[in-house]
Amino acid sequence: MPLRTRRRLTLLVWPMLALAGCGESNTERVTVHGQVTIQGQPLIGGTIVFTPDPERGQSGPLSFAPIQSDGTYILRTEQGFGAPPGWHRITIAPAPTVDANTPALLPSRYRHPEQSGLVRQVQATGENQIDFQLQEQ
Repeated sequence: MPLRTRRRLTLLVWPMLALAGCGESNTERVTVHGQVTIQGQPLIGGTIVFTPDPERGQSGPLSFAPIQSDGTYILRTEQGFGAPPGWHRITIAPAPTVDANTPALLPSRYRHPEQSGLVRQVQATGENQIDFQLQEQ
């Protein structure tokens, strides 16, 4: 490849790489924590994910957290703790079971953002304690 072509490619590629690398790291994040219960008892283990809701004009990184043995969680993104403010669709996946014959405690609809029916708003200011009281049906 001629030197002139390489220079042009370099001039085109470097700005794109710089923009791609900076996109989500500057996204505002606020603390979000809470507890997940099912039938009034803490959901032991699993993962909770907050996905910005595009139908409400939201975009940005996913926020996620492991669910602790007492059902509590504290959200984070790949850049650090917190979640972007705005509306989010929520998915909750239980911890995998050791025995394949054990029935699922949590209905599968909670694993899909379009089916879970769980939508919450993360406030830009103040405390964001967002609890979920789930049902088996």
